[in-house]
Amino acid sequence: MKGIRTMKINFLSDAAKILIFAATIIVVCVLVAIGFKTANEGKSIVSSGTSQLNEMSSEYQDVNKSIYNGSTILGSELVSMISKTMEKKEYLAIIVKTKSNATSGVHYNYTFNYPSATTNSSTLTEQSTKNNLVQNDKGNANYINPSAQFLGTVYKDNNNNVICIEFVQQD
Repeated sequence: MKGIRTMKINFLSDAAKILIFAATIIVVCVLVAIGFKTANEGKSIVSSGTSQLNEMSSEYQDVNKSIYNGSTILGSELVSMISKTMEKKEYLAIIVKTKSNATSGVHYNYTFNYPSATTNSSTLTEQSTKNNLVQNDKGNANYINPSAQFLGTVYKDNNNNVICIEFVQQD
């Protein structure tokens, strides 16, 4: 019987086959659970990043208006700013208080409603008749002297958007 080869046959019991199958299913379930967890964490990270990007974008959008808070500008720059704001039809009120009209001031583009003790929010209302004429008559109380300096104060709404810039004549 030299020419006959003997074959080794690996007989696994049915119990061992079931255990291997069960272990494979458990490993697959664990891998799927880790995949879903990672995907959900990725979604929350992306969502957080998106909200931060939107917040930064809104801050950057108003940076050209926020720079006037506490800044002093010349009347000539103020007149130019009023004209540009009205041409672009921006949602922005500009209040100018000269020495002659220091109590009420003039509201350009929109009328600004200051926050009060009862309502903590600031709002704008559209003017029924637009005050879009910057006075050139030096005798007028609303005249903006091009060489006068005006101190700016910025007002924001509940969403942190700049809705009003108030300028008070300093000299």
